[in-house]
Amino acid sequence: MSRHARALLPICTVLLLVIGCGTPAQSHTGAPAQRASLVLDWYPNSDHAGIYTAMARGYLRRHGVDLGKPRVPSDSTAQIKLVAAGTADFGITYETDLLAARAHRIPVQAVMCIVQHPLDTIMSLSRSGIRSPRDLAGKRIGMAGTPGDRAIVSAVMRADGVSPARATMVNVGYNLLPALLSGQVDAVVGVYWTWEAIQARMKGYPVNVLRVERWGVPNYCELTLISAERTIRARPSLVRGTVQALQQGYAYAEAHPQAGWRALHAADSSLNHSLIVHSIRLLRSAVVTGPTIGYLNPGQWKRYAHWLGVHGLIDAPVNGRAAMTDRFLSPSIH
Repeated sequence: MSRHARALLPICTVLLLVIGCGTPAQSHTGAPAQRASLVLDWYPNSDHAGIYTAMARGYLRRHGVDLGKPRVPSDSTAQIKLVAAGTADFGITYETDLLAARAHRIPVQAVMCIVQHPLDTIMSLSRSGIRSPRDLAGKRIGMAGTPGDRAIVSAVMRADGVSPARATMVNVGYNLLPALLSGQVDAVVGVYWTWEAIQARMKGYPVNVLRVERWGVPNYCELTLISAERTIRARPSLVRGTVQALQQGYAYAEAHPQAGWRALHAADSSLNHSLIVHSIRLLRSAVVTGPTIGYLNPGQWKRYAHWLGVHGLIDAPVNGRAAMTDRFLSPSIH
């Protein structure tokens, strides 16, 4: 489930993100709930367990929010444009893409960090003997071809005292896992340690993963909840209710992976039970961390924005602190 492999859908799928019709739902106070819409970053999967759990357990309704069925975008950046345009109230996206959008003056902000650490990893088969970045010297590394792939490999190898020029980067397109399992390459960059690593092991291929934030890449939020600046100003109660309901949803899903599975399975019956449950369990270390679920660390955002700029991965300098707001989070939810 690498970011690179997020398939494209017809744009009309996304443009169906309408508020809907019918009788408004009611919150626990008896007042009509505020209707809202959410665009995911991908098809429903373990990353979204907290969202579907919050819906299934009624947390959103109790916070006065009537969230329609989450939608899948046409590509992995479409949700930013939809949120900025007011076509959707909220979106799930990546800190990297949000900062890139801010470099283009797109007025959206993160209001919650769902996954506190990178899921992207450099993965190899265990039999390859690749245990640290220096072991990548002389090896072929498969990538999808985005500029960030080279920057990540360069950073992790330099952090381990070896020149990235000693590795050969091979563009395998979106076929990262097949390229690794078939022996076309010795390692791949851009797959998730909470997804493709599980898939490989389920197929009988033990793998090693190099967590990029442990080797020279600043920590960043893999997934964030975003909203438009004008929505944040005009509808703060909606933003607060949504954020705090999702905090509760992720807390429950991570504590009860089977409940997270059931909520997701109700949305997509094709999901694999073992893969989803195992992935939710792995995600716990990336979700339930910091002072509260959803924690937004201003220093981390500043450091990562600077790193992106230094490596030419965003088009202009960005104030990382201004790209997020933590004022809607409820403290100490785990």
